[in-house]
Amino acid sequence: MPRLQGDIGIPRVEDESLSKEVASERSAGIWVALVIYVLGGVYMLAFWVLDPSAYYLALFGIVSLLIGLTLFRVSRWAWWLGLFSFPIFFVEVAYALLTSVNFVGWYPDLATGAFNASMIVYLVFLCLGFLLLIDRRNVLRSDNLLDSLSKPLSKSATTTKSQQK
Repeated sequence: MPRLQGDIGIPRVEDESLSKEVASERSAGIWVALVIYVLGGVYMLAFWVLDPSAYYLALFGIVSLLIGLTLFRVSRWAWWLGLFSFPIFFVEVAYALLTSVNFVGWYPDLATGAFNASMIVYLVFLCLGFLLLIDRRNVLRSDNLLDSLSKPLSKSATTTKSQQK
């Protein structure tokens, strides 16, 4: 039975039970993927701060942070964003790594060696985060936004069928 809020008599949703349900759905796989995507977003935004003309790094960093936020909310959007952004992230970082290696080599100085090593570590963790995201896709819940997007489509399809009869 829902508790009443104040004297107005408006039913209040039990936030505690909802938050416990969402917290129990966040398994270790979700947490690891969440941390990987958030750290990846911070990594890309840090390089964007060093070179503001590389606006795509800001965009990729924001998308990566958004995936982390939707994973925290245990939302199905995390799966869709991760599914479509993984190839872009992978190609972007692999291309940057290959370009760096072709221009200056693997380890001409400490800064370049650290940069190349950080991109290799990022690629490994990006793949791990993506695999965990794919593995835990059944745990992710559908959002109200996704539900609202599908309702108008189904209503318009039924009205079109009824108009044809």
